[in-house]
Amino acid sequence: MGQRAGSRAWQITLSLLVASLLLWLFFRQAPLAEVGQVLREVRWQPLIAATACALASYAARAWRWGLILSSTGSAPYATLFGCTAAGFATSALLPARLGELVRPLLLSSRTRLPAAATLASIVAERLLDLVTLVGLFAVALLARWQGQQHLVPSLLWTLLAVMVLAVGVAVLVRARQRLLTFLEAKLVHPWGRRLLRFLTELLQGLSFWGNPRHALALGFGSLITWGLAIGQVAMTAWAFAGHLSPRQATLVLALSVVGLAVPTPGGVGGFHAATQIALMQVASWPAAAATAFALIHHAICFVPITVVGFGYMLLVGFSWELVKREKP
Repeated sequence: MGQRAGSRAWQITLSLLVASLLLWLFFRQAPLAEVGQVLREVRWQPLIAATACALASYAARAWRWGLILSSTGSAPYATLFGCTAAGFATSALLPARLGELVRPLLLSSRTRLPAAATLASIVAERLLDLVTLVGLFAVALLARWQGQQHLVPSLLWTLLAVMVLAVGVAVLVRARQRLLTFLEAKLVHPWGRRLLRFLTELLQGLSFWGNPRHALALGFGSLITWGLAIGQVAMTAWAFAGHLSPRQATLVLALSVVGLAVPTPGGVGGFHAATQIALMQVASWPAAAATAFALIHHAICFVPITVVGFGYMLLVGFSWELVKREKP
């Protein structure tokens, strides 16, 4: 227990140090006085629309989550949205993406869906996000790639990796029964049985790869989810009296999401820096405006859903012990 607590303390400390370093580099790009002046001139009306787009995107994500889980069971939409909000709220304040565990385990405790199934659904969701976002990025970049030629090689390698991943998943789904039968004979220890249960639920959750109708519904849900996020970026730009075309907003969103790969609370630092760089490179925004935009964009992405998430957690009587009991 002591070693685990010590390891967690080191993870939190390292996460906060990385966030602090990235924020320092982020704020070095423009004088704070200029950033403050830009923020004072922001129009609040478009920010209301941007916030509505952000919350609608989370709502669409919750609906799509229900589609992913449909092969295992069903859950009320209000519960799906509440657990989605709770997961993002937790991730906004705690490091190491703890919300990715809170969201499925809280859903399991509220609906009695198997914990292995809800955990596996998050993996399936991330694969869907990856395929959708890379696809949108490719379309936006190739629509007019002059000036962004340096991004094309990275895009091609990413597309190749996603295609290999998609083919691999399709093969696993088609051969899942034989694979699981083979693993059942090999994984005889208790931890092996837990792993087998998780893999069974994961492959069941990915079964839409071989079901065109289900895959089409999930693809539609993914486009709605990310389309609303693109709208949020465009509305936020409007608040700065600037303009981002749908293509530019898509590129800015895709590049800003890369910053979330850095495991800091709420993507602090990494998300800011990635958004700042994206605006300066894609739309040629001045450093002060890009810095101010990144601050507002991050707040819209995380503050409203965090308020909703913690409100839901208070409403249902959330506790860490309850979540721990749901671990498969």
